[in-house]
Amino acid sequence: MMIFGLFILLVALCISGVAAYYSIIGLTAIFAAAVVPVIIMGGVLEVGKIVTTVWLHQYWYDSKKWMRMYLAAAVIIIMFITSMGIFGFLSKAHIEQTSQSEENQQQLVRIESEIERFELIISRAEEKIVIAENQDDNTDARIQSQITTEETRINNAYARQQPAIDQQQLIINQELGRVNLAFERIQPAIDEQNAIIEREEQKLADTIQPYFDEIEVIDEKTNKLETWPAQDKIKELQALIGVNADGKFGYATRNALKIYKENLTKRRLIVLADINEIKDKAKFNYAIVQANKEKQRLRETAESQEANTGVDNSVIKGARDEIKRLRGIAEEEIRNANEVITRLRSQLGQGTTDASDALIEEQLDKIKESNDTIDVLIDEKFDIQKEYRKLEAEVGPIKYIAEFIYGEEATQDILEQAVRWVIIIIVLVFDPLAIMLVLAGVQTVSWARQQKGHKPWHPPQEPLPTEPKKKQSKRERELEMKIQEHTDLLLVLEEQLDGAIASGKMTKAELASLQKEHDTLTEEKAGLEKEYSDLQKKRMKLTT
Repeated sequence: MMIFGLFILLVALCISGVAAYYSIIGLTAIFAAAVVPVIIMGGVLEVGKIVTTVWLHQYWYDSKKWMRMYLAAAVIIIMFITSMGIFGFLSKAHIEQTSQSEENQQQLVRIESEIERFELIISRAEEKIVIAENQDDNTDARIQSQITTEETRINNAYARQQPAIDQQQLIINQELGRVNLAFERIQPAIDEQNAIIEREEQKLADTIQPYFDEIEVIDEKTNKLETWPAQDKIKELQALIGVNADGKFGYATRNALKIYKENLTKRRLIVLADINEIKDKAKFNYAIVQANKEKQRLRETAESQEANTGVDNSVIKGARDEIKRLRGIAEEEIRNANEVITRLRSQLGQGTTDASDALIEEQLDKIKESNDTIDVLIDEKFDIQKEYRKLEAEVGPIKYIAEFIYGEEATQDILEQAVRWVIIIIVLVFDPLAIMLVLAGVQTVSWARQQKGHKPWHPPQEPLPTEPKKKQSKRERELEMKIQEHTDLLLVLEEQLDGAIASGKMTKAELASLQKEHDTLTEEKAGLEKEYSDLQKKRMKLTT
């Protein structure tokens, strides 16, 4: 029994040590800024808890009531602190596992996004290759479109600079004030000329718009001619080009498609030429020319009137210089646009096969690089998925527990609740089990010592005060007799136990019964002695 008692103590200390370790690790996670002090505090408290528990077990009836209450409360609080630390340790472990899983999910999302991006690059490159392969047929149309853009740029050159010019003109007018009202007087006339110019330009736009509508229709038909064969819309294509709609893309269809496409291209060039002719004629529009001349005359008149005022203002001079600079920018933009138009017109009718080949080769290189990158990303995605599956396998047991308890498919919230309850159950049995096993081990060792003939240890008691027997109460005299009887019986039982252990003739059941009787008498004697002591103390207080 002694060996078993020591084994129980060893197991109790091991459980207590593990609980202390988990608790200290958990407390350091909670109070991360003071790791070393928390370790020292946790270790000292754990040792103190065990020592206090054993001391209370030995001296419970002989210690002061207030001391018993405080130490018992301290042990309970320390057990709560230990349990809290264990809870923090296990929660941290679960959170780290969960965070790793979430991190893997985020990495998978990022990789999938990267794969989609590179797939989009490949798709765009393939589209550019298709466009480049058909570029020779559409080159003239594209050049003509660029010419139209540059012509629009010319028409809007002064309009883009006009707000800045107006701002500088406002500065000039503000500086002149009452001295010079020339520009204010002529502004209505200038506005009238601007209105004339706007009306003429609107007429030009209205005249050109049908030609642009026709170009839009031609471009739409051209797009259908390019895309419908690839989309298997053969019958629609045959109906568009005016051949028998039998759904077969034969020689007749190809020849008709080629002729129809050439006619569309020729017609587009004719329409664009008409547009350019109309615009060239518009440059010599009498109304616009006269309006611009009138505006120039009005400005010169105003400047002459201003000069006659004798005003010499640096602000006005600076504003006028800025206006000249802005007009120069517009003129420079127009000049550059005309140069681009001249260069583009010289390129009409010329192929760009070399440029197309270079573009195709460049896009093929992009496709190859993107495919290589996608392969690397897929390998990385596979590795992360493999690690994620391992984490899922680790979470599998708690998932089954959650489904068993809640009777439904385990969601993330249900898993978290299940983990929380598992941790709480572990905490409830961890440290309390260690304390109970310590007490059980101490009690087992004590029983083993009694079986070997050692008298049970009792703490020394203070000598009872002697009083004249005539002052003793009837209950005190009865207690003295009962205590003496218990003492005599205990001596007899101890002799029997010693003899039985020495001879080995008694069975284990008989020996256990005798030991139980001895322990019962010991407890009864201790209770009688306590009652007797309390009565004597009470009588002494009354006597004094």
